[in-house]
Amino acid sequence: MVTMKISVKKYKESDFQAWNQFITDSNNGTIFHYRDFLTYHIDREFIDHSLIFEQKGKIIAVFSAAEILQNDKRILYSHPGASFGGFVFQKLSYKNADDIISILVEYCQQNNFNETFFVPTPRIYYRDYCETFDYALHWNNFNTEEYYISSTIKTSGSLEDTLKQVQKRKQRYIKNTLSNSDFSFEWNKNYDEYYPILLENKSRHGVKPTHTLEELKKLDSLFPDKFHLLMMYYKNKPVGGTLNFVANPKTAVIFYNMIDYKYESFQPAALQIYETICWANKSGFDYLDFGVSQNPKAENPVSPSPSLIRFKEQFGAKGMIRKAMRKTF
Repeated sequence: MVTMKISVKKYKESDFQAWNQFITDSNNGTIFHYRDFLTYHIDREFIDHSLIFEQKGKIIAVFSAAEILQNDKRILYSHPGASFGGFVFQKLSYKNADDIISILVEYCQQNNFNETFFVPTPRIYYRDYCETFDYALHWNNFNTEEYYISSTIKTSGSLEDTLKQVQKRKQRYIKNTLSNSDFSFEWNKNYDEYYPILLENKSRHGVKPTHTLEELKKLDSLFPDKFHLLMMYYKNKPVGGTLNFVANPKTAVIFYNMIDYKYESFQPAALQIYETICWANKSGFDYLDFGVSQNPKAENPVSPSPSLIRFKEQFGAKGMIRKAMRKTF
């Protein structure tokens, strides 16, 4: 039995404001951890089982999760409706991190969970670099079960320095194309123009978008300053679009970069990335997360897509590990 002045409780609706404020003030919280985001789903329901850790009546960590039944196992699962879950915290000592993890294990055992599985916030989202919790998880036998390769570009500093990361040949092509007056960009909220392009792109790979059109509109209404849609037009016809999330004040995410393949020869995907890099720099973000580069047609879900990785590298993007952790009880 762990004996310390840290307690755990299951999240309830009356904790809504306190939870959200803690995410705002935390070291590693993102848009994916806010209660509004965790409950936006229109046609999907999850049995929420998020946890709050307190010390002397004050929140010191939260854990966003849901109950999942999988292969006859009851799992405390990183919330299925969010890219990242795991522990969100402010500033913790090693002892507090170790104690919180021990309390989680004990809680899961007492509440008949067979295991826990979660995707921690990647390091570029941290306001203040810290790997104390990572070590504590390792020491307590939490195993990294899945590794995904993501790609990021540093967007802080001058715009000139940021754009120097883009390959010179790519820069020349982009600038030549952008000089064509038939092309234009617009930051707008026209999801009705964008969604058919998104559907067509995903169908080419035999998959569906993570979000429905209604969900995107709902998310935008919940977080109007966090969702930024860049639309690209050729002679006033929409030929592509990039949907970007503001994850937190430090990092933005390219969530969907989609094109009308009838205009593929103009490389709209590259033009949209270039414009998004400029936006991220001017908006003051330190990093732009290009997202994971996995092969949707591969049998192994973590299989990389070398061509997609290479495309991102042309903009100066570097590899970043996004991992998923599991512990069986």
